[in-house]
Amino acid sequence: MNVPRRYGGLRALGTVLIVAGIIVLVLGLISGLILLTGNFWPGYNQGFNMVGFGPVLIGLANGIPLLAFGAVLRLLTDVEYTSRAAMQVAEQSRKSAEAAVKNSETLVKNTETLMRNTEVAVRNTETALKAVGSALAPAAATVSGAIDAAKTATESAVAAAGAAAQE
Repeated sequence: MNVPRRYGGLRALGTVLIVAGIIVLVLGLISGLILLTGNFWPGYNQGFNMVGFGPVLIGLANGIPLLAFGAVLRLLTDVEYTSRAAMQVAEQSRKSAEAAVKNSETLVKNTETLMRNTEVAVRNTETALKAVGSALAPAAATVSGAIDAAKTATESAVAAAGAAAQE
């Protein structure tokens, strides 16, 4: 299957958005955790700090849509590519089926021609056998007559030899 990829810009944009979404999520979670602990300001060691929820929520609110939008762009370009590849395979299958039908029709025509030629050959053979039969009939009569004459001559010779032997 030789289907070129299209919409490379959208694929690249989807990848960039996915990477940006991951970065925003990671930065939001890290900055939120830092702010939640509150140990990064000197003299501000009060433990749990509610200000840290802001960056976490902002990171989630911005990172997840970026990830989702990037994934949707990549998904749409992949669906388009797969659809075109499937259409190409379907087109090749259709062409193969048409060629098979055409070959089948040609095969049927050749079979019909072969049957007609076989029928003609059978008729010609029957005609030739009849001609041989009618040509052999006089020869067979001649041979039969010769055999009868030889038999009669042999019987006459045997009878004459038998009469000569008796005298």
